[in-house]
Amino acid sequence: MLAAVAALTACAGAPTSVANDVNQSDCADVRTLRAGQLYGTWELELTALNQRGQLTLRQHPEFSESLRGEFRYGDQRSIASGDVEAGEFNLDESLDGKSLHAFWSGKLTPSACGAEIRGTWQTLAQPGKPAQESPFVLRRGGH
Repeated sequence: MLAAVAALTACAGAPTSVANDVNQSDCADVRTLRAGQLYGTWELELTALNQRGQLTLRQHPEFSESLRGEFRYGDQRSIASGDVEAGEFNLDESLDGKSLHAFWSGKLTPSACGAEIRGTWQTLAQPGKPAQESPFVLRRGGH
């Protein structure tokens, strides 16, 4: 028991880069993750807009290897549809389920073992309203 406590204490004091290297080697390669491994709730942050919210992902009803879900941020409620392939994450966002509102393009963060996605959110320009863009971060709920 004392040996286990000593080992844990030694790990706790280890430099972050060493701890990340150990954790990363225990992770599956994020390029091999499939849609089903991203199902669940993600905390979202649109950093340039200082907005936070949630994204819930599940299996797309028509395409078993694709994603479907809902965004909730600010006063926005919208529908998400997209894919993950070779570590690349792409979602389309729609306010009404018919027309495109924004694109979410990112990459799974290797050091986070599939629990974080970073990228860019970009809206489409609308009459009288220019396109918006912001970096985003998605993190698994509870991480």
